[in-house]
Amino acid sequence: MPRAFTEAEAEHIRARLLEVGRAHLATTGFRKTSVEALTRSAGISKGSFYAFFASKEALWLELLGAAESALRGDLDRIVEAGDEPRATLRAFFRALFDAVTEHPMLRALADPEDMAWLLRALPPGALDEARRDDDVYFAAVLRRLRARGLVRRGVSTAAFTAIPAAALAIAQGRATIGEDAFEPFVGFQIEAWVDALAP
Repeated sequence: MPRAFTEAEAEHIRARLLEVGRAHLATTGFRKTSVEALTRSAGISKGSFYAFFASKEALWLELLGAAESALRGDLDRIVEAGDEPRATLRAFFRALFDAVTEHPMLRALADPEDMAWLLRALPPGALDEARRDDDVYFAAVLRRLRARGLVRRGVSTAAFTAIPAAALAIAQGRATIGEDAFEPFVGFQIEAWVDALAP
């Protein structure tokens, strides 16, 4: 049985587990990182891990939540700073694509095998809850864009809230699209969305 930790020790260990989780995810991915590898890197026993997280999937979900919060902060800043519709929308969609193709945590979702593994590991209802949360967030973004005159009237909320899932699907298809064509295709897709939305 793992020993009890002081509050300060527990706070330090939890932060360390999140730190080593991010590092392992960047190098070995969701599926291939074991609890043993995480605890070895954090300097705690395997049994102690479960005092902080119910499973490695719970650790990944917390890291994904933090990455999503950071992305939303970036997107909010783009919307608030924007004053020219096309440039604002272009920056918004570029940040979204960059997140799912370059951010270590979100990029892992672009790996179809890692994504399938994570979806199987989610608790019942968690995916539907995450989708609803995304829909609420992106619907609020659309309202702010409308209020600032940065999108044309009549833009469908349902279509706009589907854009993040479309960006992720495109990232998941990177191997099919091909490395040489991927970045030009993303640029083409961003311009298509800008053309569809800009007033």
